[in-house]
Amino acid sequence: MNVKNQTKEQATVRQPLYELSTQFRHWRFSQSGLELARRELNEGAVGRVKSKLEEERNVETPSTEPGTGMIEEPSQIEYLTVQDELELVTFYLSKISQLCRASIFNFPETVEATAMSYLKRFYLRNTCMDYHPKNIIFASRIPKTTNEDVLALEFLVAQSLKFQFKVHHSHLAARGIYLDLQMCPSLQGQAGINQLTQAWPEVCGLLRAGRLTDLEFLWTPSQIACAAWWIVDKPIIEIWLKLKSDRLLTTPPLTLNPLIDHLDSISQNLNNAKLKPIDKDRVTAVDRRLRFCRNPEKDPNSNLFKIRKAQIENDSIVKHHEKYPVGANHDPFS
Repeated sequence: MNVKNQTKEQATVRQPLYELSTQFRHWRFSQSGLELARRELNEGAVGRVKSKLEEERNVETPSTEPGTGMIEEPSQIEYLTVQDELELVTFYLSKISQLCRASIFNFPETVEATAMSYLKRFYLRNTCMDYHPKNIIFASRIPKTTNEDVLALEFLVAQSLKFQFKVHHSHLAARGIYLDLQMCPSLQGQAGINQLTQAWPEVCGLLRAGRLTDLEFLWTPSQIACAAWWIVDKPIIEIWLKLKSDRLLTTPPLTLNPLIDHLDSISQNLNNAKLKPIDKDRVTAVDRRLRFCRNPEKDPNSNLFKIRKAQIENDSIVKHHEKYPVGANHDPFS
């Protein structure tokens, strides 16, 4: 093979399909990169909310005086930290799971997993001080929730997701491993099927717990799925991985040590997520503080929101009158 043909062949090497996805290209981070993104988002929100609260204190409406209803100076308010927001979002992630499994919905696993991914992605572009999670998880079939409640934030959510709605899930990858394991010589026959069947619910439980974490931003679905199986039945996965590596016929032989290190790291996170309960008292305290540091520009009950809304409506009326003066003939067919 000449150099020209060799270069052409190298240039046309096919990438794995997952690496062509928007999830891989736009929603994958290093641990430090993820922490930095959240810290910058939080710091920007604190400065913005503090400014808007100052405006709120100074606005006048027919029913209020400047500064009434404000308990503290904006500079003295305890604003939410990155950790506060994470705990609040995690709590509402658990609520999504409960709602999807409730008899009123009984949604498939993929719907639950996708909704949770959407909420996590939304809060990589927005903060709880601007939009409370309980408003973002709305669905029209929840009692006392109207279609208008959902549609009011629908475009905002889609925009925050960059209109990238496809999510590759670890539970689907885990199902693929489940099917592939049945081809292992040591698992063939009814005894092997029974062993896998008994392990499957525990694998699913680990992956559901993992949805409350940042794992999907740090690792691929197949890595997370493999780690769940690694926890439940490590000897079988070791055999399966050895069979996979032997098929590659690389020179020198492929070492699995880097992959095993990754699996151990992911496994630790999955186990921690399953064992660590959500501190409801802590979440309640964060939510109570959030009442005093919400962005008034986004709060329909604030004076600032009402004034801005009235200004927009007034501007719309003025533009309409400029376009269609009173007394003019508006008949398009005249």
